[in-house]
Amino acid sequence: RTQTKRRRTTTTTMRPSALVALLVVSSASAWTSPSAGIASRSAVRGLRSAVPAALATRGPLDGDASVGAFDPLGLSSSEAGKRSSPFVGASASAIAVAAAFGSPSVASAATKAPDAIPSALAAYGHYLSILVIVASIMTERLTVKPAMSKEEEQRIAIADIMTGVSGTALLVSGYYRATAYGKGWDFYSHEPIFWLKMTSLGIFGALSLFPTITIIQRSVKIQQEGSIEPMSEELAKRMTSILNAELSALALIPLTATLMSRGVGYVDGFPTQIAGPALFGVVTAGAVYKYVKDALAWDEGAYITASKE
Repeated sequence: RTQTKRRRTTTTTMRPSALVALLVVSSASAWTSPSAGIASRSAVRGLRSAVPAALATRGPLDGDASVGAFDPLGLSSSEAGKRSSPFVGASASAIAVAAAFGSPSVASAATKAPDAIPSALAAYGHYLSILVIVASIMTERLTVKPAMSKEEEQRIAIADIMTGVSGTALLVSGYYRATAYGKGWDFYSHEPIFWLKMTSLGIFGALSLFPTITIIQRSVKIQQEGSIEPMSEELAKRMTSILNAELSALALIPLTATLMSRGVGYVDGFPTQIAGPALFGVVTAGAVYKYVKDALAWDEGAYITASKE
């Protein structure tokens, strides 16, 4: 008889913990897994209605009339269940909170997408490229001035090289994020803000051509002749204004990225996948033509006249 009581006591101790664990896990998965939400919530409600009935059928343990019906969580409607300890109420509140705000199950939390690492590396390369571009352009912006020294000319040349390398990495990582690791090209191609972002990126790239061409011309002359005519005040002002415009375009790109990733302005019926590339191509081509022409045919007299007008 003593062994029978011990077995019953062990069963009584284990069953509530198992039921509580099942209730918490089932409730958490019901409110955190959208795909299985309806089925899981139905199972949780069935479990909640079945637990009190099952527990109410248990009588007191043999030889111990002081022990009432087993109901540690106060799930039954009897007075004995209502007179349970404060810990029972706290446990029930904790389970309710876990049911409403529970984290995903261990299995789903440990599961990762097959391309998780490549996707993370592409995102990291994308963000790092933006940071390097901003740092490089700021270096040029703070260095450019009339009559720069040879060391300052070399500094802006190195900064411009870093801008070009980082810009290439930005384009490559952005391509993979848009086509392979993001929401998919079908989503982005129908997102007008995505094409606004691409247009801003195209303008930024076109703007950068003027300083790049100017710096290359001056660097080549320094390498060939060992010296160069000091940069004029007009050319320094022109480069400064273009660098400021580049920074402004860069400030707009992250804003458009955060909006497009959340589907703001998404249009499915309008042929955005056609109008967007057309806008991007026309604006970018026009900006490239303008700034390449200005850099190759730099005329300080014409710039001074235009500035006065």
